[in-house]
Amino acid sequence: MNYRRRHPRALTLLEVIIAMFIFLVGIVGVLAAMPTGVNSATWVIFQDSAIHLAHSKFTEFRRDRIDPNVDLVPTPGGYLPTTTPYAKGKQEPYNSGTGDDNPWRDFAHNPSDPYQYFEDVDRYEWKVETQPIENGVSAPTDVVSAPAGSFFPVPSKNNPSPINLVKVSVTIRMKSTTREMKFSQLFYSYGQL
Repeated sequence: MNYRRRHPRALTLLEVIIAMFIFLVGIVGVLAAMPTGVNSATWVIFQDSAIHLAHSKFTEFRRDRIDPNVDLVPTPGGYLPTTTPYAKGKQEPYNSGTGDDNPWRDFAHNPSDPYQYFEDVDRYEWKVETQPIENGVSAPTDVVSAPAGSFFPVPSKNNPSPINLVKVSVTIRMKSTTREMKFSQLFYSYGQL
């Protein structure tokens, strides 16, 4: 009887070391990919939150029928002022300093506030900027021309007529980071009718 044929050959020390090396290379590869995955997941969570928060801000503005040329009259830095009745009564105050120094605001999330049920809303802050839109070719540099594909008749090239639209941009930023997203919508200025 041959003893070697009935029992399989054992692993040598060299084979065990090679197998462990291959296993460790795989583990190191997985661990190296984890920060990228965590960073991507954080970015996706931020994007989703920013979309919902900006949509909620625009919904607030539309619900309250704001007039961007009255309620969102920009400060010299182009940010939402604190002096208008709308900003005082319905919007959060600036985080610190004046609007020109720090235009960012926290989302109100205390009980009975609009964002009380939004998870981790204290991780984000927002700012709003306005820019008038003119109907014409010779608009000033701080004015945006009418959106492409829009039809607004122009009386003359030298005298563009206002179309009572204001581009309102809400920027959402994750605190203590450089991650931010900007969303814009056109609002009609009722006060110019």
